Amino acid sequence: MKGRCLVTSPPAFVPWAALAVATLCLLAAPAAGQGRTHAVIVTGLGGSAEYRDSFHAEASTIRSALLDRHGLPAENVTYLGERVEVDPAIVADRSTRDNVLAVLGAIARRAGAMDRLFLVLIGHGTASGGGVQLNLPGPDLTPDDLEMALRAFPTQTIALVHTGSASGGFIAPLSGPNRILVAATRTERQLNATEFGHFFAAAVAGEDADMDKDDRVSLLEAFLFTRREVERLYENENELLTETAVLDDNGDGEASHDAGLDGPDGPLAATFHLGGVSGTAGQVPDDPELARLYEERATIQARIDGLRARRGQMGEDEYLDALEPILVELALKNREIRAIEGGGA
Repeated sequence: MKGRCLVTSPPAFVPWAALAVATLCLLAAPAAGQGRTHAVIVTGLGGSAEYRDSFHAEASTIRSALLDRHGLPAENVTYLGERVEVDPAIVADRSTRDNVLAVLGAIARRAGAMDRLFLVLIGHGTASGGGVQLNLPGPDLTPDDLEMALRAFPTQTIALVHTGSASGGFIAPLSGPNRILVAATRTERQLNATEFGHFFAAAVAGEDADMDKDDRVSLLEAFLFTRREVERLYENENELLTETAVLDDNGDGEASHDAGLDGPDGPLAATFHLGGVSGTAGQVPDDPELARLYEERATIQARIDGLRARRGQMGEDEYLDALEPILVELALKNREIRAIEGGGA
């Protein structure tokens, strides 16, 4: 199934109640509290031209989307690949274990307390001798390697997405507070090549993962879209599902396939936006008109937070009826902001 260009169908209809709750959860953490996002994309050993090309295509798609669609500055996005010569304009260095750890260390030294780390691992994973690893040029990368590196981010929110085989083995060793962990497989025993990376790249780059249509994609939305498309592909091919995507964001080391807004895993991932209008919300723009719109959006978000605080005192229908017009108002405000910022569709 690898190496093919797959066209996915539009997302299923989302009932208004679910959409409203989803948007509310996405806005639970004020955008102004978010610092910069530092993204690191790593592709491992392909083992064959087919996989090398596939891994590079996924990584370059994610990189381009983070820059062009989600508004991250180029200096905040690093792509380490198996072979720099594949595209030296975008591949910063080889994806050796030492280079991965060095990049993470450099980011940790310059990261602010409220910054975020978005780490995407693409490649083949293996499990041997009771351990699991991502296959890289030279020594492989293990959860212990990453845990040592990630300790340098004590206050920052960390999102790690491992799209490869055996990736589930990275969950328990890396789970902790302020960490969102996504794996293409439930355990290290699922060793077949995965389809997760292709669809995750599509989630980051396209519009279909934006379930609540607020012009931004949360990590939870990207996970749910990818999980659904992977399962749809296997079903269409009439093949046994050999990869079971999971997410852990409550720090208990127990990842959920059925992650969602009701937990136990999913609420934190819902607040981690890949970019869009939230990418600049913590900054004060020079444009007076844009500054005014930012202030108005913050006021709307404060009203949502206030409504959320009173939710326990309201019936569900009463709560959703009160929430709906505010969400519409927020969506229209985001549209105004994107029009001025020149954001893409």
